[in-house]
Amino acid sequence: MTSAPRPRQDSALLLRYATVADLPVCAAIINDYIDATDWLPRTIDHAAVEALFVPALLEARTLFVAEDDGEILGYLSMSKDGFVPALYLRPDARGKGIGKMLLDAAKAAHPDGLELTVFERNIDALRFYEREGFHEDVSRRDTATEEGIPTLWMRWPGGSA
Repeated sequence: MTSAPRPRQDSALLLRYATVADLPVCAAIINDYIDATDWLPRTIDHAAVEALFVPALLEARTLFVAEDDGEILGYLSMSKDGFVPALYLRPDARGKGIGKMLLDAAKAAHPDGLELTVFERNIDALRFYEREGFHEDVSRRDTATEEGIPTLWMRWPGGSA
């Protein structure tokens, strides 16, 4: 495992590795996102999402959280091979550089490159990832997602974070 991210302080904003105590908050963030997104059907209930956020997750993946004055605003989950299955923020945390801060931590932890998928209909996320140096891998497209929404495969080739 790489060394811990250096805490970044922007006012009271802090980036750190997630702990077991953070897992229910991360589950709530993704549940709230699904509930608030009209184009994203819920294919897994709240309890099933919560059941994914168990302590073993912290052994299988790297989870970064961004917090402000003790409140978690968002999180990023990354596998050991540099796949980012999740980057979610609370709605009030969007547009404040928090997603970039989380993504920069992932880039620093895996400087040889990252991959992720993004729902084709999630235009804001798609623009964000493109601004952050990700490019669509046009040879890969998943049209058979559980949600029935095509996803785009994106890759950041590595380099400076």
